[in-house]
Amino acid sequence: MNISKKLMLIVILTTAEVSITVYSAFEIAKGAKFHQLNFLHLKYVHQLTKSVKKIENNIPIDINTIESDILLIRQQPIGCIEEINFLNHAIMKAINTDHTLTICENDIEIANETLLSLDRYRKGELSREAFLLNLNTSLNGFNKNSEMFEEPIRKTVSFVLMTLIPLVLIISFFNIIFISYLSRTISSSIRNLTLLLSSKPDSTINLDDELDIKTSGELKALVIAARQRIKNDLLNIENSIELKEIINSQTASLQQANDELAQFAYRASHDLKSPLSGAKSLANFVIEDIKAGETEEASRNALVIYQQMEKLETLVVDILLLAKAEIGNEDRDVIDFNQLIIDMKERLTWLMKDNPCTLETTINLSVPVKSEKARFAQIIENLISNGLKYYDRDKDAPYVHFDISNEQEQLIITVTDNGIGIPEKHQSEVFDMFKRFHAETSNGSGLGMALVKKHVEYLNGEISLHSTNTGTTFEIIIPMDKLI
Repeated sequence: MNISKKLMLIVILTTAEVSITVYSAFEIAKGAKFHQLNFLHLKYVHQLTKSVKKIENNIPIDINTIESDILLIRQQPIGCIEEINFLNHAIMKAINTDHTLTICENDIEIANETLLSLDRYRKGELSREAFLLNLNTSLNGFNKNSEMFEEPIRKTVSFVLMTLIPLVLIISFFNIIFISYLSRTISSSIRNLTLLLSSKPDSTINLDDELDIKTSGELKALVIAARQRIKNDLLNIENSIELKEIINSQTASLQQANDELAQFAYRASHDLKSPLSGAKSLANFVIEDIKAGETEEASRNALVIYQQMEKLETLVVDILLLAKAEIGNEDRDVIDFNQLIIDMKERLTWLMKDNPCTLETTINLSVPVKSEKARFAQIIENLISNGLKYYDRDKDAPYVHFDISNEQEQLIITVTDNGIGIPEKHQSEVFDMFKRFHAETSNGSGLGMALVKKHVEYLNGEISLHSTNTGTTFEIIIPMDKLI
């Protein structure tokens, strides 16, 4: 199983665990709600009893107070019925406590009959003595229902506690063990590749065999892509009179590629391990919180686990895109840049919503551009999204301008903004992997600009930037002979 599938499995397992934990917490809390409803039922029955005593002592009848008490009494069994969902009903039926619903329905029926009697008394259709008799009969029914209600609810709540808490503990324990195992296999794979790439060459070791044994999936694809590129370059210059100089250059390039891969493997291992370790610790806190009955704290920790998994998923997707950036696609079509911009805006809805930046696009092409749509979509989306993320909040009219045109034999793409800019000391690192210069503004993977550069280089183009504290401009120039 490759890394992306392992991480996706971790996300699914953690999401399932969080969902079950949160649901269990709410179901456990529901037991307290049932007891509260019965307490309020008794409270309002007591209030009605005092009103009846006044009538028996020949004190004038307060119709409005009696009606209010009866309505409040009726609201408690209504609330109980509304709280009981399909699963609660199934549990009650299994443990023979489903007559709780019958008790609630009977209580509502008594309340409705009492309200009808009160209405008849108000209209003069019922004597004071008959009305008092009806009220006493209703009080007896209400008190009897309260006593009958408590035992089945106590039994149901006890069953839920004894069932859900062990279930949550078992699932959490399984998840911790399984996630730890997957984390160890991911770290081991990355560590093996790092050691292989950083070790000194040995003529007795076949690199292909070592790659097959120690790597798989995306990491192996990265190494193969780098080696294939270098191999192709060497084949193209095999008969050149400058063969010796070029071989030396390619050897240095190979060493640089190996160093970059080693750095990538180390950084990826760190960035992948961090949210996994955090999620593991938080999962343990969730277990402790549930044991202590602190459901709100458990829910907050569960939400943090979910956010960590989303961050992990984003990093995996970016790693996959970076791995594929140097692998060509034979499917080349004429690109509709207007539609490409529309699709990009839909994907960036979350970022553009409530964003004060004005996005302006200008498309001025005299000839159709034929290439891989996905490459241009990723180039444009990364550049524009950066402009939207890092806008200057102190400026009255923040903007991002996108322009694409062709001049002579070149395609020119320009993205300009008046945002916070890139510090001069970091501008040489903009296209490096895992670089983020404004972490307080955005918490992306740090692979976006590295991906843009990979695509531009694949198209034999060049990318440059100019940035100050008044804004940033990226300019991409691609030869048209690659796009027709």
